[in-house]
Amino acid sequence: MPGEQRSDFGVAEARRIHTAGWRQGSIFRPPADFPVPLEFDRDREMLVVCTQSCTVVSERIDKDPHIEFLVAEPVKKYSQRSQEATGKNLRQFHLPISGLPGTKALACDINRRFFVDRRECVRRSPEGGITASEEGVRNIAGWIARYYTRIALPNELVARAKVKDGLFENIQKALRAERSPGQELSTAVNRIGINWSPNSDLQGGFYQVDLLFLCTDADAEDQLHSLLDDDLSPFTRNDGHDGIKLAWDTTVRTTTFISAFDGYRRFTEWDHLSNLGEVAEDDS
Repeated sequence: MPGEQRSDFGVAEARRIHTAGWRQGSIFRPPADFPVPLEFDRDREMLVVCTQSCTVVSERIDKDPHIEFLVAEPVKKYSQRSQEATGKNLRQFHLPISGLPGTKALACDINRRFFVDRRECVRRSPEGGITASEEGVRNIAGWIARYYTRIALPNELVARAKVKDGLFENIQKALRAERSPGQELSTAVNRIGINWSPNSDLQGGFYQVDLLFLCTDADAEDQLHSLLDDDLSPFTRNDGHDGIKLAWDTTVRTTTFISAFDGYRRFTEWDHLSNLGEVAEDDS
């Protein structure tokens, strides 16, 4: 139509971005002319794409004008069991990589992020030789999702649940039990859900708490039941324990009863004790 302006971005540009390899988790070593609007060590640090892959390659620049990066630096000492590698640390995540000699992971900083015009991806490419695994990409997405979607329990409920030998300590002990040599039981728990009432700080009485664990298979379900039944039995009594009364029906296999998670809120406090990739899918 006369007077209508044609966008400088469309299908062809989106395809070039896709072909270049841009996606969530892509690693980028910005050249000198690439703007990084915060303190940045170009000799040592790199950028990692935060934005979801579907948005990165979107054909609509008006709807999805930006791509978000976070700053990452090589990890000096990497452990798969560390808080940073398992997603327990909300502010830093260790992303496993390959292709960088002497470096097994990048330390991603949630507080060092910025947006750039997505058109920049048309004329540039991510680092081809340094890559994160598919699992690593799913896990960084889960870590970012957890940062934004963590729930807030009443302070008094948290105080009661965190007493020594209390509810949280017993459950975490079970989740950290050995499932197979070198592997925790938590690796076979995809999601953990929670309901509680009342949603306020009590001066007395008890909180009614309902927990749901979605396991990957029947063996994991049986092991978790066995570990928790005795330790959590005091919380299932009529008067509860430590000011908490537990509605106890512990585990449900994901392959059979995934819909059973409906109505529960994902217990983000324990996301580091479940599969971060599942967290990403749950919030996508």
